[in-house]
Amino acid sequence: AIQGQRDPSRRYSLQLLLGLCCAPGAAHAASNPLRGRTACVTGASRGIGKGIAIALGELGARVFVTGRRKQAIESTADLVTRAGGTGVPLLCDHGVDEEVQAVFDQIGLQSGGKLDILVNNAFQDPAQKDPKSDELLSKGAKFYELPLRVWDDVHRVGLRSHYVASYYAAPLLLSAAKDESGLRPLLCVTSAPAAVTYYYATAYGVSKAASDRLVRDLQVELGPQGIDCVSIWPGVVYTEFVQSLYEKGDTERINRVTGGRDPNVVCESPLLTGRVIGRLAEDLDARKSALSTGGLTSRICVVAEAARDLHLRDGGLDGTVARELYGPDREPAASIRSLGYLLPAFLPDKLPEPLRWLVEPNGPLASKDIRVPFDLMAQDPRTEDPRKQDLKDFAKVLTNTVSVPT
Repeated sequence: AIQGQRDPSRRYSLQLLLGLCCAPGAAHAASNPLRGRTACVTGASRGIGKGIAIALGELGARVFVTGRRKQAIESTADLVTRAGGTGVPLLCDHGVDEEVQAVFDQIGLQSGGKLDILVNNAFQDPAQKDPKSDELLSKGAKFYELPLRVWDDVHRVGLRSHYVASYYAAPLLLSAAKDESGLRPLLCVTSAPAAVTYYYATAYGVSKAASDRLVRDLQVELGPQGIDCVSIWPGVVYTEFVQSLYEKGDTERINRVTGGRDPNVVCESPLLTGRVIGRLAEDLDARKSALSTGGLTSRICVVAEAARDLHLRDGGLDGTVARELYGPDREPAASIRSLGYLLPAFLPDKLPEPLRWLVEPNGPLASKDIRVPFDLMAQDPRTEDPRKQDLKDFAKVLTNTVSVPT
């Protein structure tokens, strides 16, 4: 049930492709562990931000949603309320500092001067802002072939905006940290694996690496004062943009997003990121178990991995907002650094046909629980199209895998 789908028969087929593996377990919490808590999700008009806001609403939170389009943020706020929380739309261009300051002043007035959860998600996609950049990026243009404003777009709203929102939210978070409940406020930044491996464009990767570093340093300053800072890495997310590519039949660009695999198999919904953030917000122990703590990737939480380890599910049960927007209750897709993603992407065409079943989705070797190290991802042993990967390079991936998590 992808948002905006018009053909009912096609909607049903997409639900099946997304993974119609309904299980008895509830897709979202029956209780409201975040009731009485306040959250702000920046850039929540659509995409990942919208899914995060709805997921926090499922847990009962009061969610302030920001964005530049009045109708869009009002729609998101309404969905938050329908999901079980209270949605509050606040117009804001996160490229304008004065508007950001005004938003957090307003949040302070409406929440008694406290904020429990800040999700820095606002991002300016240069491909959606400028048709020429979109055309060039779709062809895999190199940095010197792109307008210089591509750098400015992803750093102004997508890095600097994270810093500015954190700056103006800090007094509210610090006030909440003094709450005697013992629940430490949570500051999140949505980042991406592009922080360690090439994705999309040079400027994009630099902005994500810088976002991760921002989180690490904010933790140094805010952690001792009772606030936890986490960088969130969604995987391949079925956003409205991916849906539009699917509907247009733009196979080349879909392959660039998904690594050559069917988006309906490898994508997670925007809601899953929010469910992971929601669990981190309500459970201090989960913040420890879900984080990568080594090397340059410390303070990182990979959505697909945390969802699997914390027993969270994607989609929703019948009659829920989650089901309406994001499809049926199902197991999360594989992390992009797990064998469950890598083996079906790289190996089937390179093995004799009688052996291919071993590495195809759900095959005995395609485990979602075995994950390659982050430092191997940073070596980037790939071609642009994973289906053309040289087998000797992929052998390097296999020989550097880590053990199955306990």
